Amino acid sequence: MNTEKVSSLLDSWIDEDSALKDVTTQLIDSKKNAEFIVTGGPGVLSGSIITTHLMSKVGLICKFLKSDGDSISNNETIALISGEFNLILSRERLFLNLLSHLSGISTLTKEIVDIVNSTNSNTTVLATRKTTPGLRFLEKEAVIHGGGAPHRFDLNEAILVKDNHLNFIDNLETYVKNAKNKYPDKKIEVEADTINQALTFVHLPIDRLMLDNFTPKEAKKAYSKIKEINPSLEIEISGGLNKKNILDYVNCADFLSLSCLTMNAPPIDFSIHVNKN
Repeated sequence: MNTEKVSSLLDSWIDEDSALKDVTTQLIDSKKNAEFIVTGGPGVLSGSIITTHLMSKVGLICKFLKSDGDSISNNETIALISGEFNLILSRERLFLNLLSHLSGISTLTKEIVDIVNSTNSNTTVLATRKTTPGLRFLEKEAVIHGGGAPHRFDLNEAILVKDNHLNFIDNLETYVKNAKNKYPDKKIEVEADTINQALTFVHLPIDRLMLDNFTPKEAKKAYSKIKEINPSLEIEISGGLNKKNILDYVNCADFLSLSCLTMNAPPIDFSIHVNKN
């Protein structure tokens, strides 16, 4: 995790919430030290590193009792925060928002990965680039904590030719050859919208073929035909995949990419309370 980037983001989020101008807490006019208990769950934890950094930036001590990727039970104590109570309270909501959102992503990812692995452990669950602006590196990391994989992080990481690109490419075979010459270390993937289109791409020197918005029946048929022609070509299915229909596709692809991991994950509930013991 890029410490400088994280620090800059935290500063902007603290400013957004006017944490340095918390009039409610400032009216108490005290810098008394206190210890707070963080509880939450059930789910899979993610976000402990950035939330620890949030507190340590102002000299607070934040000790997590669980690590990212660990399962947490209902209302389990996961962390202790100590230091000036006013500083803790001014950062409480940002701390909880980050934990809730990121743990929601890791939890949903784990649920879907478990469903996939129950039938085909050779199929990998991927995230997409459909992420919250400014949070991509955290959301992609949360997917990893849930047992998934991030796919490409940004537009520079790999070459992915989608339907809109194809409208402007005169000769796809020439394009792919040029891409391999110019970027020999980057993976090349091409998207297909129909079985017939997918079969025209099978002989191209690409690494992966994406089947976009295929029905389970279409995906099964395409997978069988493609692997028969080019067994080494990786096949990815994307578009409309979710927790309810994922089992319909587990034996039709090497990779399953789901935007719902980062766009539709329900948050996990966390709370911060003063330790009165």
